[in-house]
Amino acid sequence: MKRLLFWIVMMISAVSSAQEKWILDSENSTITYEASHFLHDWAGTNQNVKGVLIADEDGFEKIAIAMYVRDFDSKNNSRDNNALEILEVLKFPKIEFFSDKIERNEEHFIFSGSFTFHGKEMTKQVDAQATLKPNELVLEGSFDLMLSEFEVPLPSFMMRKMEDRIELKYVLYFHKLDR
Repeated sequence: MKRLLFWIVMMISAVSSAQEKWILDSENSTITYEASHFLHDWAGTNQNVKGVLIADEDGFEKIAIAMYVRDFDSKNNSRDNNALEILEVLKFPKIEFFSDKIERNEEHFIFSGSFTFHGKEMTKQVDAQATLKPNELVLEGSFDLMLSEFEVPLPSFMMRKMEDRIELKYVLYFHKLDR
């Protein structure tokens, strides 16, 4: 998190006057995971996401997103506490994404960057639908993660493990900072 916070601070403070700074509205933004076991499906939502987006006259150029694992709520305390233990939240408390390669086609963005989860970092491409207004940008989309790629042990119930694939869905509201 220190590394990501450093990037966020550096990006905000070092941008020239020709660059625009967009800050994530944490009160309205959410990231939700959806997971499955043969007996049932469930979801957990994080409503405490932090982030910044930097743009220049040519378009959006950098994005940084961070959240704490502990902030995901599945509405089941037992399941959430078990997840915190399995995900080793004391050792790996954060999930981070940073991209400085952003492609845009009309209302579609592609972010290629570094995704860090459970102490593992990998390159990830994230697609988003965008709604852009003069001072607001809304990014919506989803992508799959394989927990095994991040060396997360899959919990089991009734002698069957949960599904390896989880889906992450997000709605991120950014507001342009006034100069």
